[in-house]
Amino acid sequence: MPNWDNIAESEEVLSRHFESLRENREGPVFFIEHGLTEVESTQLRKTVSGAARHHPLHANWWKEHPLPLLVAATEVGYAYRGSGTDFWPKLEAALRTSISLEARRRIRDLFDSCSTRYRGARPPVTRWTTAFRLIAWPVTHALVPLEFHRQLSAALARLRSDVRSLDDDRLHRSVRIAARNPSARFETFLEDRSHSVPVIRALVGGGSGEISRDTVTRIELDVTADRDARLDIEIAKRMQRRLRKPPAMPVAPSPREVLDGHLQLRCREGNLLSLEARFPAVQGPNAERLRRTLRRRLYRPKLWGAASPVPSEWLFSGVPFQVTLTDVPDVTAPLLQGLEQLEIDAELVAILEKFRLDLQPPLVFAANDDRDLGRFVRGNEISVLRQYWLLAEKEEANRYSGLPQLGEVGPFVCFKLDPTQGRAADELRQLGYTVRQGLAGLVAGAPPLDDRSTVPQFLVGDERIVAPRREASLGTQTQVGLGSESIAMDGRLVRVRVTEGEHVLEIVSDDARRREPFQGVPTTDRESQRVCWIELSADERTVQGLLGGSIALRVDGLAPLDGLTLTVELETGGWCTGTSVPLDPLPQTLGAGQEPWLTLLDTATRERLLQDRHPIVLHARAGSLAQNSWTLETTLRPLWWKRAPAGPFLDSEHGPVPHGEISIARPTEKPVATIPDGDGEAVLLAPLEPDEAIFGPSARFVTFCTAPATTSLMAPRMKKPRLRRARSGSSGAVGMQELLEAWLRWSVAESDTLTADLRKQQAARQLDLWIAEIACGEVWVGREVEIRVPSADPWKLLVEECLTGGRGLDELAKTNERDDREVVRLAVARIRRDHPDLWVRIGQGTAPDADSRELLLGDDDYAELDSAFAAAYEDLAREYRGVGKNQVADLLESADPGSAPDEWDPVLEAALAASELRQLTQLLTPTDTARRLLSLDLTLMPIGEIAEELQAWATESRRAFAGGLPSEQTLKVILALWIAPATAVQMDWRIALDPLVAERSLARAARYLALRARSIRHEEGLR
Repeated sequence: MPNWDNIAESEEVLSRHFESLRENREGPVFFIEHGLTEVESTQLRKTVSGAARHHPLHANWWKEHPLPLLVAATEVGYAYRGSGTDFWPKLEAALRTSISLEARRRIRDLFDSCSTRYRGARPPVTRWTTAFRLIAWPVTHALVPLEFHRQLSAALARLRSDVRSLDDDRLHRSVRIAARNPSARFETFLEDRSHSVPVIRALVGGGSGEISRDTVTRIELDVTADRDARLDIEIAKRMQRRLRKPPAMPVAPSPREVLDGHLQLRCREGNLLSLEARFPAVQGPNAERLRRTLRRRLYRPKLWGAASPVPSEWLFSGVPFQVTLTDVPDVTAPLLQGLEQLEIDAELVAILEKFRLDLQPPLVFAANDDRDLGRFVRGNEISVLRQYWLLAEKEEANRYSGLPQLGEVGPFVCFKLDPTQGRAADELRQLGYTVRQGLAGLVAGAPPLDDRSTVPQFLVGDERIVAPRREASLGTQTQVGLGSESIAMDGRLVRVRVTEGEHVLEIVSDDARRREPFQGVPTTDRESQRVCWIELSADERTVQGLLGGSIALRVDGLAPLDGLTLTVELETGGWCTGTSVPLDPLPQTLGAGQEPWLTLLDTATRERLLQDRHPIVLHARAGSLAQNSWTLETTLRPLWWKRAPAGPFLDSEHGPVPHGEISIARPTEKPVATIPDGDGEAVLLAPLEPDEAIFGPSARFVTFCTAPATTSLMAPRMKKPRLRRARSGSSGAVGMQELLEAWLRWSVAESDTLTADLRKQQAARQLDLWIAEIACGEVWVGREVEIRVPSADPWKLLVEECLTGGRGLDELAKTNERDDREVVRLAVARIRRDHPDLWVRIGQGTAPDADSRELLLGDDDYAELDSAFAAAYEDLAREYRGVGKNQVADLLESADPGSAPDEWDPVLEAALAASELRQLTQLLTPTDTARRLLSLDLTLMPIGEIAEELQAWATESRRAFAGGLPSEQTLKVILALWIAPATAVQMDWRIALDPLVAERSLARAARYLALRARSIRHEEGLR
């Protein structure tokens, strides 16, 4: 029995133990694998504490006895919960001794040397380990700290693949995908495969022996002690048991040369007909790339050139969508029009060319039992047990006179055909169909796991149900067979339970036989297809990023869903606040300056978040279709600000760091120890020449803005320096480098009061304009100030234009401002759903530098704009009538919102001009390449994708440049400087200096894209 009271003996025992682990495994050794019981671990910590009183932790004595100290520090790392700024106080409390800056570095050095000796784990390079280089060692050696248990368990519960069947690379990739939105610290654990994979296998995959058994047992006990983590681990283990399956039977490959679509005819209440199409969901590595590429170019094809445009994402979603035919299509024409004009890769065009949709006559649809949906009939057999619908061109409708009509859809008339009636049966035969008595059995039950599979698969335990279609009076004798068993239906249900393996379900009637092969599988490793999802667009997932406006929510789906409500909540400890907002048709990005942030981040909430130092959990839920959560940490930087009675001070892992002050009156100056002539205005606190070798190049931008408790809302007096169009200034002038440094300092600064937050935004706004003046010119900045950078979303601008001009609103029906806005919102949402291509159709072919555009709309288009407002009044009236406000409802129902075409044109033109920043597009050069920039939809494009498009524009415009073609990374940095400064400080932002100064056409193009992108994911200080 080792004597843990003796530090030398403890060192010897631990050394032998870790040497044994090193020799018996290939992977790294973790100091949490010390093998001590809880009592022994406590005694060891007391021994280290006692030794520290005689031998300071920075003394060389610890080089001879490092392991007890490292094990004690690792134990603190295992229990530690926090962002990293308070680890050392917790270790001081555990060891009951102070830990100087020199001692902190000594502990780091001991971890480094012992990891070399025992092949110990080393911290991976991540954002968190870069910011916290010292404490990254004990946290890494803690392997799976308590804080990670819930996140790891939740990720394992989402795995849909057999862990034992995956190699380490695939398992590592699968878990990283399943760990949606990991915190910065948990992301560090997932980064290194040799750290995470052995733990995952030990918890749910049978283990690989790379982690000691006693450590695995400890982790399992701690996981089960947490109720949420325990439930997720139980789900994960249950799923893994179900995933244990024998090798799949070989299936003959059936490559899909074309993407065959299916037509269906939907009949709604009142015999309103609509033709719908559905294509199989596009799979493979290029699916998402194709979807993004077409969306950003607003590609909305007209099927055969004879249908209203449809959003491109509908083609890939696997969801049925409406096809509005404006004329009888030429079925020999290409299905997707305009592919040759798309400026996209050839491999993506090749995928689009595979789409096929059969519209060859005769157009006969088999109606379902509810008579609300008809599916296009393939083949030439008709059953008397079904009803059928026939689409005939209006010019040929006389041929079928006498047959009952169901209604009209586009250029077709729909007739109802009952094969049991003589006239209808004759018409079907003349169309080439064979009428058969048919089978009296209908197969129902659970849907197949994959509707694209030739042989449908069902989970073991599911039921296939055969139900009689009609009464026994039909005179047919129906038998249901499975293998050697056969059961007579006799007017009752026959239930067949799915067992493992391949089977054939056979239904035999007097004159027909049908065989339905299917396969039973224990489970599926295919994760359910998402219909809708919510993502967080953020440069830095911190509370500071939330308050600074650099966080946006993106709600997207497989199709442009409408009518969803988004609920967003902020939670910390026992405090929670939230709000809900209706969503327009998807996709939608909700950035700063928009709802729900305007309501959620009110004055009281902002003040609380500015002063609360605990992590904040952000929850988002879109109806019942999607939900997601993210943890926003308080800081993720190598330096951080702490509050004290004497004022904020700058701290780090290495101890306090000297800082100086910058006056808002002279925002471009370097920080000085103290401002001699402070006038009581806002001051920016910034580090004084921090050591980049220790803290990294971004440390100089860890700033803090302070301001008096009360101040004027007017812009502060800021002395404009003499600007010099050069990389750096001289002789009292300020160049691009000095401006960018000042801009980054002010724009990413923290603050703890609303007045300070306001002042830093005002300073950042002014610096931003000075940068634009050097890069883009005074004329550009003058126009930019005039337009005040509105939203780039024309639908939101259309709402404001309609409200401003009263377009579509009935003067007699106006009740209050809230109702007016609601009417316009409902109407614009309807227009957006029915005419998603409206803005593409307006002014096609007009030069981008034209003052106005010719609106290519017809009388029918204007009538539909008016009808959208009429429907909006009806919807709002129905709402009021439901709560008993009949007088208001009557007033709304009597509304006449009709507007003449010449009254609609200025509204549409104004919304489009504002969304395109028309006053700035006239200054883009070369003018013949500006169309590429105008046609982009930036609402859902991250900086990397915008940089790709800017690179394509630069390649096309390279002859206008004074120098060489900038790299894509340079363009990405330029965009980040103007869109996301918090991201730019982590990049080599100096590579943008020369292009911004020398290439005015490039600077204007980048600035134009950045201004449009800001309106979606903008930072509040840029308003």
